[in-house]
This record gives sequence, structure tokens and C-alpha cells, in this order.
Amino acid sequence: MDIGKVGLKEIRRILTRNKDSIIWSNVIGSDFSFLKSGPTNLVFKIEPMVFYKHMTIQENALLSVTYPLNDFLTSGTWPSFAMIDFERPSKSGEEFYDYIDGIFDNLRERNIKVASGHTGSYGNIDYGVAGTMALVGLRRPMFSFRRVEEADSYYFIGSIGNELSFFKHRGNEGSDISASELSVERYVKELIKIRAIVHYVHDISEGGLMRALEEISDLVKSGFNVRSEDLLEVSAKGVEKYGAGLFSASSSGSLIVSVDSGRNEEFERVMHRKSVPIFNIERRKRGITLDGKRASGRDGILEFLS
Repeated sequence: MDIGKVGLKEIRRILTRNKDSIIWSNVIGSDFSFLKSGPTNLVFKIEPMVFYKHMTIQENALLSVTYPLNDFLTSGTWPSFAMIDFERPSKSGEEFYDYIDGIFDNLRERNIKVASGHTGSYGNIDYGVAGTMALVGLRRPMFSFRRVEEADSYYFIGSIGNELSFFKHRGNEGSDISASELSVERYVKELIKIRAIVHYVHDISEGGLMRALEEISDLVKSGFNVRSEDLLEVSAKGVEKYGAGLFSASSSGSLIVSVDSGRNEEFERVMHRKSVPIFNIERRKRGITLDGKRASGRDGILEFLS
């Protein structure tokens, strides 16, 4: 069994076996879950927090907030509360407490209050993952899989492989990728301005564009084709040599969006005016392909995180 993300087939089986214990909006293809309970709207997301020894305290703290926030922001809303489980890596020193303070600084900047916390020792980490953060919001989503229409057009937004480039060139002089560029906040702010024509938003992270499209395909029952020339057009600096591997390259800070099919030109015009890198993703009956051929590949980021 591969280490990493659970395969989609296995996730489908888990969801099917446990439907009675899962809220209806917790589905493959949605980065967040939504529940309306009486007059209250609730949006949920949970992600691991990171603590890598080859990154600065500030970078670790920023990414620990960025990763869950990216998924949450695909709702078009910001969270109000965080719940945190801290586990201190066995070889860390006093810098771990600076890291915790850094997380609080990042939450404070976004006016997110910590509602619950926990700490423990589970004996399963050294450096890498240092606990979990859950985010909760109280606003109704602007973007959702419920808004997807059969004729929607799909677009990639951002830079392919920017997360892979960040980890690969970390600490090297001339690296052009900063931790802040792995956030989708700037893109979501632009999408909110044209929310009438943007229906659905999906974050791209581990497994890259290929995994994201597989998840979306499961949701909308449609296949997709990506052209390698489009990938190269929006690839981050320093990862061009990966070629077809760019299709599965970790790309936090980028998105897939579905757009009203009758307003493609308007969407493209707005994105180009804001200098947002985009390309159109071709629809097909079934399957995920690269240049019309069945795609496969492993995310190159694994070699750096190991």
C-alpha cells in the first residue's frame, strides 16, 4: 500500500460504509463541509500542521495556517474559529514555542479565535507533522459543488508546481517561491468579486492537478484532459524539467474553478486584467488524461519531505 493520500477507491468505500455517520456535504470533490443547523451556518475543515527542521519558524507557522485555510477558502468565506492539537516533535527545542506563538500571530491577523486546544505525545513523529488544526466558519458558502452546472467550463488558476519548487529550492539563493505564495487568499479575493459567474472552487495540493481533477471527476461525473503546453506555460521556476511529472506536482497556492459556460470570455478577461495565470481545462466523457493519454505519476514533493 502506498504511503500518502488514501486512494479515491478506498475513500469511496469508507464513505459508502459509513454514510449514516457523515454529513451529506462531506463528499469527494469538496474541500470543506457545510451544515445548516436552524439559523446557523457552519463550514468545517481540518488539516495537519507542519514543523520541518529545514524551514524557519515563521515559515512553519505560516504554512500550518495556510494549508487548512486554503481548503476553507474554496467556500468563498473566512473561518471564525480554530481548534488545535499540538504535538511537540521529539528533537525540537525552545523554538517550538516560538512556532506556537507564530501560529497564533497568523490566526490573529485573520481574526480567527482559538476555541479549543489539546496537546499530547503519541510517539509517531519526529519532524514533519506537529498536530492538527480544524477551522470553523459561520457564513454560508459563496462557492459550492451544489452550484456546479453540467455545462460549466473549468479553469486552472495559479502556478503549477509552486509548492514543489518551494521545498526543492528551500534555502538556495535565487529561489523565487516564498511560503506566502502557497496561499490562495489573493485569488479567492478576486473570485469573490465575480462570484456570480464562478460556481465552484477546488484547492490543488498533494498529488497536484491530476489528483484534484480525479476528485472533481468523481463529483461532477466528467473526465478532463490537460495539455502539457498549458502546464509549461504556468509552471513555477525550477520545476520545468519534471515534464509530464508537473501534472502530479504539489501546487498549493493554485486552484481549479468552474465558470458559467456563457461567461467564459468575461472570466478570462478579468483574470488577464489582474495578471492571474490561467488556462482552460478540456472536458471529456471520462478519465483524466494528459495530451489525450491516460495519466499517472507520483508527486515529486515526496522525495524532499522524506
